[in-house]
Amino acid sequence: MKRELIQNVKAIPYTSGEAIDRAGFLSAVCAVKAASDGAMKVAVTHADTADGTFEAVPDACLFVGGGAEAANLKAGDIANFDIDLVGCKQFVKLTVSGDAAGEGASCAVVLGDPAQAPV
Repeated sequence: MKRELIQNVKAIPYTSGEAIDRAGFLSAVCAVKAASDGAMKVAVTHADTADGTFEAVPDACLFVGGGAEAANLKAGDIANFDIDLVGCKQFVKLTVSGDAAGEGASCAVVLGDPAQAPV
């Protein structure tokens, strides 16, 4: 099990609004450390190229479980957003907004569910 996890995910430090090449991965977890008290929201856009025109993802089932917003966070809390990328184009941007996502909020993204598992 441990080897499967290591070979099946890609973890990257992330800055809100940067393009991510998700080629080969069908889902993501975006973890954000709240910079201050309040709520935060994640918006997902996608495009065919890293420098293309990014559009909002119209999929109503894009967020799994908790949804696109985390409320009542305290500074330092970690909010995880589980994202199903199956219907998305190759490049995605995750943009964090809200009171808790102010200056000092840090992010990480873990891509998972590879289209092809290692042998």
